[in-house]
Amino acid sequence: MKRKLFALAALGVAFAFNANAQADDADDDHTVAISIPEVAILDLEGSTSVSLSVEAPTEAGEAVSFANATNNDVWLNYSSITGTSETSHTVSAKISNNSVPSGMLLKVTAGADAGNGDGTMGSSAGQVTLTSVDQTVISGIGSAYTADGANNGHNLTYALELDPTAGSYAQIDFDEDVTPTITCTISNN
Repeated sequence: MKRKLFALAALGVAFAFNANAQADDADDDHTVAISIPEVAILDLEGSTSVSLSVEAPTEAGEAVSFANATNNDVWLNYSSITGTSETSHTVSAKISNNSVPSGMLLKVTAGADAGNGDGTMGSSAGQVTLTSVDQTVISGIGSAYTADGANNGHNLTYALELDPTAGSYAQIDFDEDVTPTITCTISNN
């Protein structure tokens, strides 16, 4: 009986060593969990305080001039990671505080990306008239980053113009100096 128990024990030990020997060989594997966050952030660089001035005429009988009422000191930078459920982001802009003086329009144009980042950069919507409602200024942003700082991303050009609606010039009031706040937002399509 002792011999049978010894034989069974020896067989069990040999089987255990054989099982371990089968688990170790020339290769093995394991898993790596990879997590990619959704990203949609932007900031404004350069001068974030824009000044636009209408010029007085130098000759009686002429209108005020809006020719130099432009500014391109602001750069819009963004970082974006999209996915299969949200394939692109857009940047919109609106007047979120105060308003444009009567008889005038405030417009913004996003230039093409400066080319210092990487990925699927957005496209400009061209010149957009700003109101209190979000207006798309850049669309089609995929997984991309523009690089940070002035001279990176999209240059924003602001222009103040006379409203082409008849009678707009009569609404111009020199006491109506205002400072509207422009809010830019990056969001999912």
